[in-house]
Amino acid sequence: MKDSRARSAPLVLLVLVMAWTTIGGCALVRGKPPGVPVDSRPTPPTPATQPPPTSGQEDPPPSETPTPTLPRATAGDATSEADRRAVMRRIVADTTEAAAAVSRCAARKLLPDQESSFEAAQGLLVQTRAALVRDELWRAESLSRKARQVAAALYCP
Repeated sequence: MKDSRARSAPLVLLVLVMAWTTIGGCALVRGKPPGVPVDSRPTPPTPATQPPPTSGQEDPPPSETPTPTLPRATAGDATSEADRRAVMRRIVADTTEAAAAVSRCAARKLLPDQESSFEAAQGLLVQTRAALVRDELWRAESLSRKARQVAAALYCP
């Protein structure tokens, strides 16, 4: 009996030391926490109390400020007619595949996740058609690719 106690004493001591450092080690942080207390930090000035900018020029009235316009990418941005045809082939392939998946699932009872995928694919197809009407091939290609990927989640045998 004494022999087994003598052998297990170092093991028990080791387990106690490990438990003390694991449990008590983090809680026994001594000293001040790093950083500056919030109360002693200077308060930044509020926008109402900030002085107006002292530049030599005044800002123009908001109605006279020009609004930046984003360049509209159209079919004419393609470098050649061959590029335009290649983009149109990809759009047609993607929309055909997505529309086929949507039409297979149109009259079926769908699970909630399938229903959300179905509605998302339909919406992307509508947006693709609108982009084609506006002659925005880059946008139509992106939307048709997304529609195909969303429609791939639909499984309606």
